[in-house]
Amino acid sequence: MNKIILIVLMSAFSMASFAGGGWNKKRGAGYFKLSQYVIIADQYFNPEGKLIEVNPRISFYNTAFYGEYGLTDKITTELYFPFLSRSILNSLQRRNGEFVEGDQVSSLGDTNVSFKYGIDQKGPTVVSVKLTLGIPLGDASGGETGTLQTGDGEFNQMISIDVGHSFYPAPFYANASVGLNNRTKGFSEEFRYSVEAGLTLKKFILIGRITSVHSFFNADTSDNVSQGVFGNNIEYMSFMPELVYKIKENYGITAAVGTAFSGKQVLANPSYEVGFFFDL
Repeated sequence: MNKIILIVLMSAFSMASFAGGGWNKKRGAGYFKLSQYVIIADQYFNPEGKLIEVNPRISFYNTAFYGEYGLTDKITTELYFPFLSRSILNSLQRRNGEFVEGDQVSSLGDTNVSFKYGIDQKGPTVVSVKLTLGIPLGDASGGETGTLQTGDGEFNQMISIDVGHSFYPAPFYANASVGLNNRTKGFSEEFRYSVEAGLTLKKFILIGRITSVHSFFNADTSDNVSQGVFGNNIEYMSFMPELVYKIKENYGITAAVGTAFSGKQVLANPSYEVGFFFDL
């Protein structure tokens, strides 16, 4: 492979869990989270969707800040900022004695800035629309070989709409989101959707989330046939259960596991994320 095929099945497109979704923050209110994400993989789905082995092993680590803040009762701003992203290609000693040198790159990661407008925030069902700007702060060609990535090098814009519903007084909620992602520099546009549900049990919140990305395959692939971490024409459907523990009413910890049901040009091994959050 000319580039290491890897997709981060996590926070950048899953931040509607527990925080966010169709619900806006009230003016002056906020939600903030520090998280650590890791995936160590020896399998991936190739461009035809078949599961194959990867040698040498690939590792990716993301240390990130996520925040939501209510500018007004109608407008919420969101920031997802991976301030330390690291992609590693492990060294390998093959059975025939051949040694494959490892490689790694560490840098900032691609960052998302979002503005969410609450269309309807009254009653048990809420609706909001969101504009997300993907800022290419990551390294699109890192490491000694130039094959590792912590970003895709392109500025993208995504429009999405969320619909959430609270079943109060039952301790249960559900949320659904659909979006269109416009990618620049010859990348295909994407259709994204996610559904999630959460159940509160005293200090615990149990969350289940399904996320899917589908490519329109409308890109000029002449100079980005294999773009690595945030590659072109990536598709997947993933499931990420999450457990939230509220230590106190306004802060707590989270733990999540991500798996892929199917995909194309995505790692197949589980990903793991832990975090600490607090409310303002």
